[in-house]
Amino acid sequence: MTAFDWGDLGQYKSNGKLPDQYPANRRSFFSPEDDVHGLLASLLASARSSIILNMYGYDDDDLNTAIVTHAENPRMYVQMSLDKSQAGGVHEKRLLAGVLNTPSTNVAIGQSTKHAISHLKVLIVDGLYVVSGSTNWSLSGEQQQDNECVVSNDAVVAAEYRAILDRNHAAMLSQMHGPIKGATNGPIPA
Repeated sequence: MTAFDWGDLGQYKSNGKLPDQYPANRRSFFSPEDDVHGLLASLLASARSSIILNMYGYDDDDLNTAIVTHAENPRMYVQMSLDKSQAGGVHEKRLLAGVLNTPSTNVAIGQSTKHAISHLKVLIVDGLYVVSGSTNWSLSGEQQQDNECVVSNDAVVAAEYRAILDRNHAAMLSQMHGPIKGATNGPIPA
């Protein structure tokens, strides 16, 4: 696997280069033409402090292995929010078994805040890189289906996404475990 290098992401394009005059903080990739799988694997391997993920389809052994490796590192924080309807498959359960109960991992499986499917496909790495688009984490989603994978390099964009993903994660945790005892929906008493 090639090391993640923002300045050389053209290597994952089918023709080996980005279009001229591309925006400085955004890169778009399209499966099945581009190497979306290689891009995601490289970005995950580059993580140094945190991985925040909200995923609808989670079925990629290689990407899961990278997540498990980071989850076993007590200096890393890994937060995963997965859609309940997708995370219940036999293969998905096997993948998740390696992630659960690791020291730095917080996994929630549930529905959206409005109790529908959680269809977001977002990855935030180190509070800087955001991956979004239509790509599910499966080899068919990354290599066969028509999908978009957008990577941005902007801490402000990452912070906006993080607020949404944290809210969704909290809702899923509440669905799994019930409301937190002592929590109120109103102002904090003085």
